[in-house]
Amino acid sequence: MMRLIDRFRSDRRGSIAVIMALTMIPVTFLVGAGVDYARAAAVRAKLQTATDAAVLAVIREAPTLPSEAAFRARARAFFDASFPPQSGVTVTGFTPARAGTQVTVSATAQVEMTLGRLMHPAPLVVSGTSQAMSGGRALEVALVLDNTGSMNDAGKLPALKQAAKDFLAYLDKVVVSRADAKVALVPFSTQVNLGTAVTSAGWLSYGKLGTVGPTNWQGCITDRDQPYDVQAPNAEPTGAAAYPADRCASLQNGKPTLAEIRPLGTDYATLNAAIDAMSAGGATNVTVGVAWGLEALTPYGPLANATSLADDRVTKVMIVLTDGLNTQNRWKVACTGNFLYDLLALPGCVDDSVIDARTLSACTAAKTAGIVIYTVRVIDGNADMLRSCASKDGFFYNVITADDLKPAFQSIGRSIAQFRLTQ
Repeated sequence: MMRLIDRFRSDRRGSIAVIMALTMIPVTFLVGAGVDYARAAAVRAKLQTATDAAVLAVIREAPTLPSEAAFRARARAFFDASFPPQSGVTVTGFTPARAGTQVTVSATAQVEMTLGRLMHPAPLVVSGTSQAMSGGRALEVALVLDNTGSMNDAGKLPALKQAAKDFLAYLDKVVVSRADAKVALVPFSTQVNLGTAVTSAGWLSYGKLGTVGPTNWQGCITDRDQPYDVQAPNAEPTGAAAYPADRCASLQNGKPTLAEIRPLGTDYATLNAAIDAMSAGGATNVTVGVAWGLEALTPYGPLANATSLADDRVTKVMIVLTDGLNTQNRWKVACTGNFLYDLLALPGCVDDSVIDARTLSACTAAKTAGIVIYTVRVIDGNADMLRSCASKDGFFYNVITADDLKPAFQSIGRSIAQFRLTQ
């Protein structure tokens, strides 16, 4: 027996296996803990992504949510959509908060340990915080709205008025101060109406057309001489670059049908009243509308109260809405879409693409100047031209019924109210 014990004691075979087996116990725990920590890191990344998504989504709705409870519920709904339930993961904290135009979303979660439980029995805690701010840049917006006779059809003009006023109300909610969201109103037909507060400025020309003089001019302006008709105004728009005073093309009770242009401002009550005062009459010249949208957003010319085009603290936006084809400008009448020319086949008309080309040149000038253009086609109009005029394809809205104007303007409002993550 003693001999057997001595042989066992001196036998070294298999000792490495025993040592390895004993060593693998802590190694297994270490590997398990590494797996658990890696899993927790992955959960933390998903949690951060979910808070990012929640804050960017809820900030778009925050101005219109009626209560703190509604705000918290919407924030949690957006978070849950990006962070669905996971085995072994429990969300233990969720805190949305808003202050002015800033929204913060924070969340914490516990990740249960598996193989690393013996080394770290408590769950791992991960967290994520995201913050977003609306109105990172100031806005200057020109509402370039078709006021031609066809807007009287199919309830288009009343729907446009309501959609435009709702748009103003939305802007008013997403900025800290109205000084951050200036808006101009540019009603157009084949002309625009500047009103008669100024009748003797150097930029105004009665001689180009000779249809009116200082005593009987009622404020209507038609296309400038080419190529100025599609260009941004310069510091001294006189001489060949001056603005031609014209007889108003559409009158009612001796007064212009076309509502006056309202330059950039923050008096939304006055803008709402001006929108309500719009009435429809006359033919369509989208070029003059775009040109005066460009006028409203530049610091020169008759309106001259915009910031510099080079000011990178300001986003300049033009919304161009029309319900018809280009039918007439200062020089030409389009054959297509003009009732008399279509009916009588009168000589002297041109293909509407000739007038469309002027419109697209004006759009190009505005975009080159850094202005973001949205276009809205209401039931009728040249969709291809309006799509090309827009800054990008997604900024063109093809409205099929008057009732669709409100959601179109809501979508534009959400798009131009710029948002950014601040942390």
